[in-house]
Order: sequence, then structure tokens, then C-alpha cells
Amino acid sequence: MDVRKRQPIGVELVKRGIVKEKDIEQALQYQKEHPNRKIGDILYILNVCDPNILIEAIADILGEKGIILNSNTIKIKLTDYFSLDVAKKNKVIPFEVTNGRIKVCFASSVNNSNINTVRLLLLNKGLVMENYITFESDIDRILKSMEGEVTTDFGETTERTDTIIGLVDSIIKTGMKRRASDIHIEPMAEEVRVRYRIDGELFTAARIKKEKQQQIIRKIKSNFKYAPRKTRITRW
Repeated sequence: MDVRKRQPIGVELVKRGIVKEKDIEQALQYQKEHPNRKIGDILYILNVCDPNILIEAIADILGEKGIILNSNTIKIKLTDYFSLDVAKKNKVIPFEVTNGRIKVCFASSVNNSNINTVRLLLLNKGLVMENYITFESDIDRILKSMEGEVTTDFGETTERTDTIIGLVDSIIKTGMKRRASDIHIEPMAEEVRVRYRIDGELFTAARIKKEKQQQIIRKIKSNFKYAPRKTRITRW
């Protein structure tokens, strides 16, 4: 990224007429309650102007190329190029491949270390990386939705009596489909993490609300007969 000294993003956007000073004031107020959010991302969340114009302006200020990621722009499967855990750690989503070049989108606040890590990883696969930036909230949303591939809207299901049954069955069946040797159900401090061991490497599949932990454990114990012989279910 361009590391030359520049005005804060908010100031630059006002100077360019992309947003108004009152928008920045509103964003700063929002940032007090959400200190980990960057101003550009907050302006996007607050919907103060056209998202495409906003990301293009931010990208220009940073010396990058900007894009809004959606179902039309994402034309490849992320896990064909690296794991979901790598994507989450580096805030990155690959979205198109053409003639040995791969277009990859980072969060607008990503650092050079993240970029270099992904660049080398893709280079080892024979791909030259062309990097873009987008809003971090979109990166987070897309990656979170990919965690939910085990079942529809994983972790946000309704409280019907059959919810846990469907949830656990889906975890097991998806583990079988992905040829996982182990399915790890890991009680964490604030959530329950589901991970699959595939070819010796652990991949995060989903994160479930902590309140469902005991129900899931009970269902797994009663439902263990459905797991394939070559797949172990581990509760940590």
C-alpha cells in the first residue's frame, strides 16, 4: 500500500466531496462505540453515500484498486486456493482467475505482511496476485457465511425443537462429504467451534452459540452411530 504521508481518510473524503463533515462527525461518534472499526468502513455501514463511489475513493487515496464483493464479482471458490482460516487471518478473499493471474481482495485496513503472506502462498501455486481492497465488514460477512456451509444460517437457527437434530446431523454429514478423518466439537469461552481434520489439517467449519453447547453434546452422544467408521467425533 501507499505509505506516503497523507491526510486522514475522513478529511480526504470531505475534500473530494464524497462525504460531508456531518457524515464524518457521525462516523466518529459511531467509532467511540466501535473502536475497532475504521472510518471508511463506518461510512459504508452508515450508508452515507454510494458504496462503489466510496470504495473507489478510499482505494485511490490508498493507492490501490477498490471493488465491492458480491455474488456477481466472486467467480471462484476460496477454498480451492487456501483454507478459510488463512482467509480469516489475513482478511482476504480471492474472486477471479484469468490466465495465471488471480484477483484477490483484502480489507481496506490490511497491512503489507498480510499481502506478502498471501502473495507467496499463491505464487507457490503458480499464480500471480493482483490485489484489490474492499470494506472489512464485507470481508467478515462473506467469510462468516462460508463458515456456515455446514448448514443454512449456522448458529443463527430458530429455537424449534428439531433445530439441534438438524444441526448435528448436518455437521456429521458434511464431515463425511468432505472426507474428514476427525470432527472436532470444541467448547470455547463464548462459543462452540466446529472443525474438520482433512488430510491432516484442521479447518474451521462453523461457530455456534455457546447456549447450544449442552444440547449439541447430548445429541452427538445419542447420534454417534451415524458417524462413519473412519470419522471420529472429538469433544474437547
